[in-house]
Amino acid sequence: MDYIIEGQPMRCGSYEAEQRRYKKVIGKYGHIYLYAIQDNPADNIYVSSGKNSDGFGGRTLSFTLEDGTTEELRGPWHTNSDDLFTHTGIDLREKHLTFVIISKDRKSIQTEWGYITKMVDVSYKDEKPTIGKFERGKIIAQKLANKLKQTIYCYIQSQGGSSNSPIDPKEE
Repeated sequence: MDYIIEGQPMRCGSYEAEQRRYKKVIGKYGHIYLYAIQDNPADNIYVSSGKNSDGFGGRTLSFTLEDGTTEELRGPWHTNSDDLFTHTGIDLREKHLTFVIISKDRKSIQTEWGYITKMVDVSYKDEKPTIGKFERGKIIAQKLANKLKQTIYCYIQSQGGSSNSPIDPKEE
């Protein structure tokens, strides 16, 4: 089976950030961390490092907290679950929503609109986006590459974008 990768729609990061409710926590260096109240909270974690923070171009974003109040942060950064865990002890590292396809080959196909990717001879495909570790796809792909003793291709799509990379077999 082959699979054509459809392009993802463009998303506005600040709009995505401001549409959710958040839990607020202060990190060990005094930075404000916000993480979304949703099944995949690791996909929406933001941190502000003070008045000179210039994430989102230095724009002030309004975040609705779980109690309905609003927290305004100037220039927060979109961060990741490893950073949140390191600085707060809150572990959301297995709460990312990803869609994974693993194939034995891939081809770039030119269309009238540009190039698209075709995953050739698909060995694994999620039925739907799945919550787990961000690197879940690469873990599955590495096991398969080792088993088959050949390079395979791993496509991972998340809310923040996608990647498509070869995975070479490794000795276990």
